[in-house]
Amino acid sequence: MKDVHPPFEQLAEAGAQLDAAELGWALGGSGLLHALGLADHVGDWDLQTDASPQDCESAFAGRPYERFDSNGCHADHKLTLLDAEAEIIIRFAFATARGIVRVPTRVSGHWRGMPLASPEGWAVAYWLLGELDGVPARTEKAERLLAHLTTHGADPARLAEMLAQPLPTALAARLEALRRTD
Repeated sequence: MKDVHPPFEQLAEAGAQLDAAELGWALGGSGLLHALGLADHVGDWDLQTDASPQDCESAFAGRPYERFDSNGCHADHKLTLLDAEAEIIIRFAFATARGIVRVPTRVSGHWRGMPLASPEGWAVAYWLLGELDGVPARTEKAERLLAHLTTHGADPARLAEMLAQPLPTALAARLEALRRTD
């Protein structure tokens, strides 16, 4: 099957705006899976940042977007760019029964010049999304990332950072298993 994704220029333009504002960011979501060779379809470009919502709004001033604040299982903020298939995920986090799970923006590598987010963090995010909203495709994405980390190794610092979060027991055990295989 041929790779399917939004125009790369949309990712590059959104990333350039974050760079111009000196806001660190990384490509996550299905774009990260695609870059790692784990998916051939990207629904939209997810750019993750730990910048403040106000700084992100300033970075995209003059460009149409819709802002979403914390709601449901999402304990973060988002800017959906209305003129691109791109979303800025701000201070990525989830509200769980055990507390707020934060997925910090960490650059794990580069793809086509774009910084890639942490596969450790996105495995946690997809696991939680699958558990919290019951969408099997998200659980499957978590499994692909966990298999990738099992094969290629997990970064000890990024893994420890995620294990410090209030994770569900089963997910924490999966991440602990990655630590033992490094």
